[in-house]
Amino acid sequence: MSEYSGIRGTRVKYLASDPTLNTSTEGQVWYNSTSGTLKSLVQIKAWSSGGNMTTARRLMASGGLQTAAFGAGGYSTTNLNSTEEYSGSSWSNGGNLGTTRRSLGGAGTVPAALAFGGTTPTADTNATEEYDGSAWTAGGNLGTARKYLSGCGTQTAGLAVGGFTASPPADKNSTEEYDGSSWTAGGNLNTARRNNASAGIQTSAITFGGNISTTYVANTEEYDGTSWTAGGSLNTARSLLGGSGSQNNAAGFGGYTGTANTGATEEYDGSIWESSSASMATARSNNANAGTRAEALTFGGTTGSVTAATEEYVSSIDAYSPSIAAAWASGGALPKEQGQGGGCGTQNAALTCGGLTPASPPLSELTDTFEYDGSAWSSGGSLPFARRNNSTFGIQTSALTVGDLNPVSNATDIYNGSTWTSGTNYPASVSNTGAAGTTAAGLIWGADQDPGFLSTTNEYNGSWTAGGALPAAKSNVACAGTQTAGLSVGGYEGPSSPTATVVNTSIEYDGSTWTSGGTDVIARYNAGGAGIQTSALIFGGNTPSNIAQATLYDGTSFATQPSLGTARFFQTQGLGATSSAALGAGGQSTVRVSITEEFTGEVVTTNPASNLSVS
Repeated sequence: MSEYSGIRGTRVKYLASDPTLNTSTEGQVWYNSTSGTLKSLVQIKAWSSGGNMTTARRLMASGGLQTAAFGAGGYSTTNLNSTEEYSGSSWSNGGNLGTTRRSLGGAGTVPAALAFGGTTPTADTNATEEYDGSAWTAGGNLGTARKYLSGCGTQTAGLAVGGFTASPPADKNSTEEYDGSSWTAGGNLNTARRNNASAGIQTSAITFGGNISTTYVANTEEYDGTSWTAGGSLNTARSLLGGSGSQNNAAGFGGYTGTANTGATEEYDGSIWESSSASMATARSNNANAGTRAEALTFGGTTGSVTAATEEYVSSIDAYSPSIAAAWASGGALPKEQGQGGGCGTQNAALTCGGLTPASPPLSELTDTFEYDGSAWSSGGSLPFARRNNSTFGIQTSALTVGDLNPVSNATDIYNGSTWTSGTNYPASVSNTGAAGTTAAGLIWGADQDPGFLSTTNEYNGSWTAGGALPAAKSNVACAGTQTAGLSVGGYEGPSSPTATVVNTSIEYDGSTWTSGGTDVIARYNAGGAGIQTSALIFGGNTPSNIAQATLYDGTSFATQPSLGTARFFQTQGLGATSSAALGAGGQSTVRVSITEEFTGEVVTTNPASNLSVS
């Protein structure tokens, strides 16, 4: 049997503790006598999925860190003025730009960002705006109105590089420096270009890639605060790419090569670009960027169509703390294509009851109950009568369902895990109510009485008692929480369906009174809900078109989460006791479906580099 010393010509080091882990340790092998393990250190390079942006967009201003980034303005189907902020896992809405525009430059961090230049629906602009984490205010104008420029640096020491002017049409070699109030001319680029990427600070910057008319370039230039000098060339000439890091430690990723979008990533050490072993999962151009070389972030852009996808890059040998990103995964299909039924329980012990089937007319209401064990659905006891648009709370072995549509009903039925029996009738005939809690402490609020809506709340503990009234009549809301800490999100609001408004507001119940909560990123009704008042997942619904959007509520604000695989509304079927282990079952897409999807929230683990390779 061959020995390591015979192969390598050296013996394995015998150490009582791991050595200091840095670049000099990469590739080394040693035996840790204390833990009794043979160890080695390798470099990790990988892209992983982050939370989707609220609005798919491209050509935006961006900046910040992988765990605290911003994207502002850009283009979706029209120019945008909205800002989104990334927390390291999800996006939330920030303040709007004063000037709606795309193809602009960005610099700085959250909460000290800078946006400048770009083009409005009518003309190129020289407008500059400064962000404090909540609102944008006007700063000093660029000396030259231009678009397709790049930026780097900070809010008080920013850099605007290259770009394009429409009149006269020309690629630009100019650089401008910002001091927190005004722009002054800096040194000119050696190669005029647009759609380039830049990184670093005002006195030590780098710009690379881009295009000159229809010629795609690979050359790099480095800035010392006064002039630009040539650096090493990219391995792949490209434009409309993302870039992050510093002059001597940069990353470039994505872009358009002249024939196709790419997901290729390259790393720069101050003289040479080296191709990374990791490529983005989604090849794209027009992508925004933030972060460092070791921890980069890209988001938005175009894959042929505009995308909201976010990806996080890690390139490290010193330490690695990988996150398992939040995601939806396929579960076992329901026995029937159905929607508009009741649902409750947990991801591994769920219940659906009633609803409409099949996929297309003629439709029939159901008496079916189905139980989920985390992988497959099986039949449970039948409801006393067929119903739909009923609302349900509780667990798989102890559930309660209320109401019906066509006609509306006050029937209350209770499930014990095998059989439904009649309970005390609800105080009103209803459908599409909010529902939360358990059979020992349940909550029902709002309602559709076809066409009138209700603002009433009723609490259940074996019988019904009146609770605090809603601020406004509602129906078709997303629900989460308990009897003393309930959450109602979105839905219809108004006296009746013909005059109702779809809202994105939330309200919270404390056991006696409803008060205003955070604002969801999108107005919707018939969405699913799971979790508690301070940690709730809201997903799917109508806008009135079916959507796949998911958001997470932390008791104060909403942030985006990965979208459902299938856009659909559930009516009352959003299941799961927690926001990190939710279930979407059935519902209606273009037709009623039997699809089940399981949500797993982000999981963060910490693996020190010393344990990355162990035998």
